Amino acid sequence: MEVLATALRKFHFSKTVYCACCTNRAPWGVAVLASPSVHFHAVRAGRAWIRLPGEAPIELGSGDFVVLPHGDAHEVCDDRDTPAAPVAQLLAEVDRSRPWMLEFGRNGARSELICAGFAYAGHAEEPLLSFLPRLLHLRAAETASLEPILSLAEREMHGASPATDAVLARLAEILLVEAVRTYLKTAEPADVGWLRALHDPQLATVLQAIHAEPARRWTLASLASRACMSRTSLATRFRALLGTSALAYIARLRMRTAAVLLEDPKRPKLARVAAEVGYGSEAAFSRAFLREMGVAPTKLRPRRPAKPAAERSA
Repeated sequence: MEVLATALRKFHFSKTVYCACCTNRAPWGVAVLASPSVHFHAVRAGRAWIRLPGEAPIELGSGDFVVLPHGDAHEVCDDRDTPAAPVAQLLAEVDRSRPWMLEFGRNGARSELICAGFAYAGHAEEPLLSFLPRLLHLRAAETASLEPILSLAEREMHGASPATDAVLARLAEILLVEAVRTYLKTAEPADVGWLRALHDPQLATVLQAIHAEPARRWTLASLASRACMSRTSLATRFRALLGTSALAYIARLRMRTAAVLLEDPKRPKLARVAAEVGYGSEAAFSRAFLREMGVAPTKLRPRRPAKPAAERSA
């Protein structure tokens, strides 16, 4: 699993899309649109249901935690059949004097949740994480390691400061890493493609090499040599398990790495970013970035750094 550790160490969110401690009273239902982000929902008290198009509704109990890694549209409600209203409509109807605290619903049973969404750096998810299922559901018995992080997030939202969004983004990164690690403890290798790949010694060797040196001028031949496989065998197995070619995977990883560098508060110059991901010129890098990410690298802006704790509490 060394390749997963390498990927997660480099993982960053660029900004907070939404995040709030929600105190809801039945009946209530919130519809969240699809977006290039990761969604989290933690049930702190009471219960809730989550619905994804094409999937059976899932009941969530107190202590349950769900992650939607790919930003799928979904609905969170008090009951499996309660209608959901668009979140934008609901926000227009409730008190926003405390931006990180929300209340939905009427006078029925009470539920408390932390609901959040965070954008990937450059709006592009880490390639290795792109093979996670649509929804990771961790039951209360599996979330003990998440509890200290969620408690910190609650405390930050209750005592909001100008840097709260940046702090929450960092906590969300830790939450995602810990949620994925927890998920892997119980997931079967056959559940998801990249997990099967990580349990394949030859493909794991290839993935570790790629993630350790994404800027290297990899060829199918050099990767096949690392795995002690023929080029044809590697290409076939890589696509079968990961759903893409090895070279396309590398291109995506390079641009994802570049996006993280471009959104770093200490952003290096474009020429250095290009060199870091294996391009000899800014022009060639810019063309590749635009082609892969759908946006020019100059359009990305450094994320705001979090202030020290002492400054946040001042």
